Amino acid sequence: MLGLALGLVLGVACVSPPPESPQPQTPPEAPAPKMPAPEPNDPAPAKLGERVEALALACDGAALTELGPEAIAALQPDDTTTSASLLALWERERRFEDGAIVPASVDAFVPALAAALDMQPPAWWVDTLKSARGGPNIATGYDLGLVDGGDRRGPLRPGPGGVLVRPGLPVALSGSALAFDLSMGRVELMPVPERPGTALEVARAHAGSTLYVAAFEPSVGGFRFPLRAVGSDGKERWSTEVCAADRKVLGGHGAMIVEVDVIEDPPPNPRVKSMPRPHGIAVFTAETHGVTVEVFDLEGRRTLAWSSDLWSWRG
Repeated sequence: MLGLALGLVLGVACVSPPPESPQPQTPPEAPAPKMPAPEPNDPAPAKLGERVEALALACDGAALTELGPEAIAALQPDDTTTSASLLALWERERRFEDGAIVPASVDAFVPALAAALDMQPPAWWVDTLKSARGGPNIATGYDLGLVDGGDRRGPLRPGPGGVLVRPGLPVALSGSALAFDLSMGRVELMPVPERPGTALEVARAHAGSTLYVAAFEPSVGGFRFPLRAVGSDGKERWSTEVCAADRKVLGGHGAMIVEVDVIEDPPPNPRVKSMPRPHGIAVFTAETHGVTVEVFDLEGRRTLAWSSDLWSWRG
């Protein structure tokens, strides 16, 4: 028995232990991917000016308001971002006291605007800007000087085809169309509007044969409206859209004043009789919650845009 037990012990001792299961090896850590350098939250001042210029020319009031008047006011003058520079100047100068705008705010702004436009803005437009009432957290309002048959600009009366016109505008009916009388003949502008109370504005350069025509409804003022260039043959050269105050909704009765002017270079030599050359069309507008100006080149492209309230109601 002793021999048997000893043999069993020796036999067990001679049996090799089972091989250990291989341990999984942890692969070496992959190098962390190179992350791009973080960009600053605020764009550089030069880029910000370009951004504001693009937003202004698109009349994008929502984006400009989100960007903030303070950021716009910090922009410095730049000849390549004229709209942005004018918006910035106005935001710096715009001040209210006792609910009324400080007249010096407007007086400090208008010379810079006139230099950018190459013309003085109309007196009625400046006076409307000076009529502003508002303040912090209060939507700005403007007095349009509305009276029966007129506004701050002057009389506005029913004319041919039931359209509203300023006195002296040589517009006539030509069948079912509105026409303008040039020295070279009558030029048809557009069909008679279906909606009564549509206002008509027509401008042209001195002795110019191209007519710049705007038709809009003053009673629903502040909305966008078309501006068209019509040749002496009655054919449309181009059409674009004026933003005006770019109102999105109207609660009640609205009102708007519009003036279209051709911007012309002065004669090169005042002592020699010559006609000035046009180089742009300025459209001045004012409604109860915004005063604006836009400039278009002779091909209908918007080259400058400014709004007293960033195309958005704000205090």
